[in-house]
Amino acid sequence: MHARLYNEATLELSLWPRTPLLIKSGTATGLDPALPDMAFVRTRRMSEKGEVKDEIYLPGSSIRGVIRSHAERLVRSIDGQRACDPLKLTQKAESVHSRAACLSQATLGKDERADKLSGVAAYNRSCFACRLFGNTGLASRLRVGDFYSLSGAPLTDTRHGVAIDRVTGAVAQGPFLMETVTDGEFSGKLVLRNFTLGQLGLLAAVLLDMDDELVPLGHAKSRGLGRVGVLFDRLEFRFPRNPEGQVRGVGALHHEGGYNLSAPEKDVVEAPGQVERKRGFFVTETAGGDARDWLEGVVQFWVEQLND
Repeated sequence: MHARLYNEATLELSLWPRTPLLIKSGTATGLDPALPDMAFVRTRRMSEKGEVKDEIYLPGSSIRGVIRSHAERLVRSIDGQRACDPLKLTQKAESVHSRAACLSQATLGKDERADKLSGVAAYNRSCFACRLFGNTGLASRLRVGDFYSLSGAPLTDTRHGVAIDRVTGAVAQGPFLMETVTDGEFSGKLVLRNFTLGQLGLLAAVLLDMDDELVPLGHAKSRGLGRVGVLFDRLEFRFPRNPEGQVRGVGALHHEGGYNLSAPEKDVVEAPGQVERKRGFFVTETAGGDARDWLEGVVQFWVEQLND
């Protein structure tokens, strides 16, 4: 299915911390006395003035991991068999955890390999979540980019922390310092290709829950850190063929058969705006509150398609 483009959704978002936020750097900071024990992750980028400098950012991998984890939780809450268990042990090596448990050796034949399955077989034998996020035998439909601050350096603060031994009540570790972001806006982009409306609805459900402070990011989430707000800056859909005023999922566009897709009549919804022709594609888009409201209406599709 990935050999052709059937549909594409581009979602531009802005995230800002409602509570202090910390995504820890994997680089040791002990040799630099200017940095706290737990420093925020940074990258080197070229500024508008042509200067290379270190910059705080939100890694796309961190955001994607949180999105997938909550999406699997939602699916598992409706049907425990439709989202694989990332901690399921394989038969080959019981000490090794398989992220793609639905295509782990435990579910494959003796001579089968996940990366050698055909696209049709890999899709049909993957769980509802893996069909969206991918696994070792199936490419992901979702791409999440890094989020950068476009309005100058974000405001940071240093917090003191300590770990307490629950038996003795004494200090087990620390004190240590945590660098948190307390204000600022980070912008980035999510791209979803060859999706069903159920997959789009599941992604929308996660992002809306994130805006409702139900899906925190980063470190020390149980201590209240990591609650973020989400702005839906822009939502755009592209189609190679005229969707005739609709947003059509791949179930209504892919006619070759073999894939376990939704019925065509169940994979269409009214487009959020007028369809126009741009660069050879048929494009419709919306922004701001209208984008959020439209996504609110699409959320229902993931439950409907999960129960099909």
